[in-house]
Amino acid sequence: MPKSLLRINKSNVTAQHRNRTLGMRELLLSLVESNLFDISYHNDTLSTLRGERASIIYYNDKKIYLDLWEYCSPTYTTNAYDANFDLIIKLQDKPLTRDIVEKWSKRKGLLNQISAEERWEYTQKIIPWTFFPSRLMLKFVGQEESLQQSPVDKLGFFCGKAWRYRKNMMQKIKDAGMEVTKSKQEHRFTRPLNDKDYLKRMQTSKYGIILKGKASYYTEGKNRREIDYMMLKKPLLMNYKPYYYNPLVEGEHYIYIDEKTDYNNLENLYNIKEIANNGYEWYKNNASKYGAAKVFLQIMNDKFGL
Repeated sequence: MPKSLLRINKSNVTAQHRNRTLGMRELLLSLVESNLFDISYHNDTLSTLRGERASIIYYNDKKIYLDLWEYCSPTYTTNAYDANFDLIIKLQDKPLTRDIVEKWSKRKGLLNQISAEERWEYTQKIIPWTFFPSRLMLKFVGQEESLQQSPVDKLGFFCGKAWRYRKNMMQKIKDAGMEVTKSKQEHRFTRPLNDKDYLKRMQTSKYGIILKGKASYYTEGKNRREIDYMMLKKPLLMNYKPYYYNPLVEGEHYIYIDEKTDYNNLENLYNIKEIANNGYEWYKNNASKYGAAKVFLQIMNDKFGL
């Protein structure tokens, strides 16, 4: 059977500069190198707020917008609406209701030039896809089985930004006897742990503890550590419930935690090994290099047919 045609913005694939959008090159390369599509290139862009955080993809005769930004832009802008995309894939998409759409449209002035019904119809063409690993783990993509399994010597640890909405959970983790370290990972000189030490702490943790990342009224706070810890075959503990095209199921692929969680009792409530294995299988099928491309093709078939 002939392959579908996929046209990708060339500069978004080749971009090597420091300020490039996290995950864009990796996800687009997963499509290019998957051998699932006939690939060609274009130079089309959309000029809008945070437009550099998105990429236009053509699938056969359909025009798709891939938005990697954690906030509302560029998807929820007038220019994006007027571009009349057939589908918008927003990595940080979350389930919305009509009431939420209208509440925040009025409060923030989003797409207020169109009617309430048009706003709702627009949100129905926006879906999630997958996510991508952190810089630390990129070198292991495609070589996941080479990651060394180390003896566990701790329940877990957390190292990350101390945003206001994380502080209570960070304190609870600390109260449970786990290491909590504040950091800014985007700058080398502000990282309290070097890559080797960070990876060692992850490998010697019983659980992969992940706190919600940046989010907004129309988006959720996925965290790249989800993918990192699945690659390491660690059971995920998360204080949010991420939204993916192929769902991560609470209690099957991860354990939901909150401020009342008793970390020492989790093994009595869950099959920890099974959850870790399920998470790794989900990663292989949805977030590995080939898995991400396979889900993209699944989406195209679901939305546009063979």
